[in-house]
Amino acid sequence: MPFLRKCLSIVRFLLVAGIVVYVLLVAGLRIYVETYRQEPIRRPVAALVVLSAGPLDEQRIYRTAIRTEFAAQFHEELLQEGDVPKFVTTGCCDSRGPAMAGMAEELGVSPEHIIVERRSYSTLQNALFAADLLGNLKDSHIVVITDRFHIPRARASFHWAGVGDVVLLAADGEDEPVDWDNLFFEAMKWPPNLIRAAAHSTLSALGWERDQLDRMLK
Repeated sequence: MPFLRKCLSIVRFLLVAGIVVYVLLVAGLRIYVETYRQEPIRRPVAALVVLSAGPLDEQRIYRTAIRTEFAAQFHEELLQEGDVPKFVTTGCCDSRGPAMAGMAEELGVSPEHIIVERRSYSTLQNALFAADLLGNLKDSHIVVITDRFHIPRARASFHWAGVGDVVLLAADGEDEPVDWDNLFFEAMKWPPNLIRAAAHSTLSALGWERDQLDRMLK
């Protein structure tokens, strides 16, 4: 019985600690999106990396379409100012990335500028596979486009993937309302992200094959 009580006490402690951490994450994200101010973007920009947020809907009114349209407009502005950035679309398997690339072409982005990442299922894979496709460009100034609530995790993921000179750009601007649902789900994704990234780095240092490790990041 003493052993059982001790086990129950530990379980209760871990449960309470988990709830406290989760509440703090949600609160921190709420404060972040409400106080967000866009950081400056240096020139030249070598590439724009556009992160998806679900399938590209036919009406093109949801977040993936909004991010793609925002990125296409920004790409055009950079071209007019003399930069020639690559336009990287990232998304789930063989659907979102190509669909975003097709939309970008319709919006005027030249196919010769577009790089399609079509293998990723998570932000960690977005970052890792985009870095692979960028090659030497990943050491240049990279702009990653997403929404405010996702910026902290996306920034951490790209730094982890070896993209050091990266600026995150919010497609939803500084003032657009952010639903609580986005914050609740985003806070849930932080712990598994940290665990998987740490495991990937540790096992990579121990000599595991890259293909095996990349699958654990889904």
